[in-house]
Amino acid sequence: MHNNTNGTTDLEEEIKFSCYSDWGVSIATISAVTLVVNIFHLIIITRMRQLKGRPYRLILVHITLADIGSSLFLLAFYSCLPGYYRISRFLYRFPFVGDVVLWPSYTSHWIFLVAGIEQYYGICRPLLYETANFVQKLSPILVLTWMLTFCWSMMNLAIYVILRSVPQYSVQVHRSVEFTFRYVPLILAAIPLTFVLKELMRMRRMVVADSQKQSRRAAVFLIIIYSLFTTFSVFKLIMNNIAVYNPGHSLPCV
Repeated sequence: MHNNTNGTTDLEEEIKFSCYSDWGVSIATISAVTLVVNIFHLIIITRMRQLKGRPYRLILVHITLADIGSSLFLLAFYSCLPGYYRISRFLYRFPFVGDVVLWPSYTSHWIFLVAGIEQYYGICRPLLYETANFVQKLSPILVLTWMLTFCWSMMNLAIYVILRSVPQYSVQVHRSVEFTFRYVPLILAAIPLTFVLKELMRMRRMVVADSQKQSRRAAVFLIIIYSLFTTFSVFKLIMNNIAVYNPGHSLPCV
């Protein structure tokens, strides 16, 4: 780190870029809108009687909570709130601490995999849905998902702290492993959801009961959410790769 001609450090310049640039303002704005939308979404989900007691409702709640957690962190980090510089200095000196704070973001990717499997049973294997162990134990599975991603975040931070002084240590390799843990479950979720989509297309012209219609609408809604989430995640992945593998580019990781 060195002083620039105007007396500011490289770190301060990087922080100002993240906080006051169009990029930082865009992230903060999107995060604020996402936060508000998800709060209203959570209220609506908890008040919908037709979802009461259904496993699908539990999945939607967990997805929404993970999105709220991610939005809160991004909003605080990019909105130039009081105390921003102190937080940013700490995170820029110990960048993998941010992985612990981004724990809800990791969790949401794994929840989509759980959601895809649940919808596969509901649409493609309806006769096995009620008795399937996966569906019956959905609540502890979701709790385990949060615990798993938190343990990974802590382990990821510990590995960084222990190995960062080792000459052979590679930040790029570490990030590659982290990206794998984060994005592989999101990619795998496409497998059961693809089977669900094929079954929905096959069922389009079939006469079904009202309960089946609700299940179909729920599956379509989840596929739409997954598609939008995956599109945004791919964008973030591209930006992260540029920031990690091309350090000369001034792009903040999100």
